[in-house]
Amino acid sequence: MLRFRPNAPALAVALTLWLGAAAPAAASDLAACLDASDLLRVARVLDPERRPVYARVTAQSDGHITRAAAIAPDGTSLAEVFARGRDAAGPEFPVSDDRVCAAVELREAELDAERLVILSTGLNYAAHAEEAGGGDVFLFPKPSAPTAPYLPVHAPAGVTLLDYEVELAFVLLEDVDPFEPPDRNALLAKSAFFLSNDVSDREAIVRRARLSGPSTGFPEGKGQPGFFPAGPWLVRGSELEAAREACGAGGLGLRLWVDAEAEPRQDSTTERMILPPEALVARIGTWIDEHGRRSTMPFGRAGTEERYYPLAVPEGAPRLPAGSIVQTGTPEGVALNAPSPLGVLLRGAIRLRGPFTQFLAEEKARVAAGGTKYLRPGSVVRARIDGLGEQRFAIGEPGAPAPVGPCEAASG
Repeated sequence: MLRFRPNAPALAVALTLWLGAAAPAAASDLAACLDASDLLRVARVLDPERRPVYARVTAQSDGHITRAAAIAPDGTSLAEVFARGRDAAGPEFPVSDDRVCAAVELREAELDAERLVILSTGLNYAAHAEEAGGGDVFLFPKPSAPTAPYLPVHAPAGVTLLDYEVELAFVLLEDVDPFEPPDRNALLAKSAFFLSNDVSDREAIVRRARLSGPSTGFPEGKGQPGFFPAGPWLVRGSELEAAREACGAGGLGLRLWVDAEAEPRQDSTTERMILPPEALVARIGTWIDEHGRRSTMPFGRAGTEERYYPLAVPEGAPRLPAGSIVQTGTPEGVALNAPSPLGVLLRGAIRLRGPFTQFLAEEKARVAAGGTKYLRPGSVVRARIDGLGEQRFAIGEPGAPAPVGPCEAASG
């Protein structure tokens, strides 16, 4: 997707990190070019009668929707929405942030019933893999429904290690077979891309960390209600690719800011992705062949027993159904930064603690002293991907329920 970098040997990755990768293209150049492109931007919004609809974005300002025209009622298949999008003849109407819904409608009940899947990708940017302590690209389920891009986000009660992750995500418009995956062009035609944030409770991940392989706490740490801001709009992959090529860019810029900081904390490009989207789909099939259809990472919603969510459905001939979502990973710059393994082992041994218990205690102490980049109540996160708009959300008090999105509130 979008000229992503192919996978590279570990030595080449290390040399790239040591010598320094080229800086991302100027944000204004590609973003301005894509803003001027005649992209079909599809959003879920409330119309003037406060009815949830899919709409064609007819005007936007600085990544926020200002005007739209209805295409179809909410609940229409995305394939049909995109097929009708160019011919939508509904009158234009103004749109404010509080009328913008999650770009994709997918309820947790559909995940629990195993009709659809949401998959996330770990360590898919080399520099982020380095800051996280190293490792190979891996996959895990994210059992959290997409939420509106401007709603507050609340951590579970008592959680202080709340992190951000700007990510490119895509939703499938047609069923896809991960064992006979489509090539790049076919996947781009069968999917729509959007801006997402993989909000993360690092405490849950560190608690379940292991000395080898990824932690088993990723679904818990990333699957809490409200941990999936999505949108503000969707663009079909093939159309976004053509616009990017016309603008002469190698990849889409991803950036994230916190509060009034002038410099972004995350600033990279999709060209630095290790596995591009079509390779991620193929990796899903390989992963199922090697590890089974269900993730080995457990997750249980509040008041329910832990379960192991699938990476594809159904049992007989596993596939990725239309409406399923894949997040492609985050670049470097997150709040979590892995410590020296030897140092944390020694400090833990002195205090009769395991290394991960020691690391968690140290991180919480650093938060209490105000010396970390973790999000706190009142923090405001702003994230952007070139051509896919901007999301902006505040961090609320831990333990408060996730707010209801505008489309869900309007539907009762």
